[in-house]
Amino acid sequence: MILVTGASEGLGWACARALLGRTESEVLITGRSAAKLQAAREALAPSERERLRTLASDQSSRTDVDALVAFLANPSTEVEGAILGVGVNPMYGEGPRRLDRLSAATAEETIRTNCTHALLLTTVLLRRLRERGGGALVWVGSQGAAAGLPGAGVYCATKGFLSGLARAAHNEYAGRGVRVHLAHPGLMRTPRTAAVADRFAAAHAIAVGDVEDIAGRLVTLFLSADAACVEVNL
Repeated sequence: MILVTGASEGLGWACARALLGRTESEVLITGRSAAKLQAAREALAPSERERLRTLASDQSSRTDVDALVAFLANPSTEVEGAILGVGVNPMYGEGPRRLDRLSAATAEETIRTNCTHALLLTTVLLRRLRERGGGALVWVGSQGAAAGLPGAGVYCATKGFLSGLARAAHNEYAGRGVRVHLAHPGLMRTPRTAAVADRFAAAHAIAVGDVEDIAGRLVTLFLSADAACVEVNL
């Protein structure tokens, strides 16, 4: 089974479809809305639908994350690898905010979802892949981590957290046959970003990427990248 988090729509869903088309593996997708997950599954052809599993899991909720961790830790759950794509960006809900205008509540929620909960999922996945003798784990970062996008400072900071995590994981697990990769897409137009993506891109002279193209490159990274390629821009 290959896990893809945050996959009821957008980039995660595109990755799940690509995995179903390019592998024979079972794919498990998670997302906050059980209805959206089921609708996504029903949109597939019957042959692919049989290999897609869904699990409602809100990655901002410690209860949901703990439940997902317990499921992954169960010896009866076969795990080939994962693409961890959840990452909240408060800019899309609250609008761009300078760091001195950032509330403590927003900062804590963003760090908890993007860092703490990502780390909890990472630890159980690395343990299972080490026990299995191999596999691949891909985190979805952001080019914003290096660019430091104005108005999205806390999001950029949390994506920067993944750089240290990925490099440490590589150093600890590469000798166990576990590939780890951190992929940094640029700005994309998805259901979540559609309202502000074009305006933000125009204001900062950056391009808006194609979700299907980026998903294809993410899946290629997951399936066949050189183990030495830890961090890459897409």
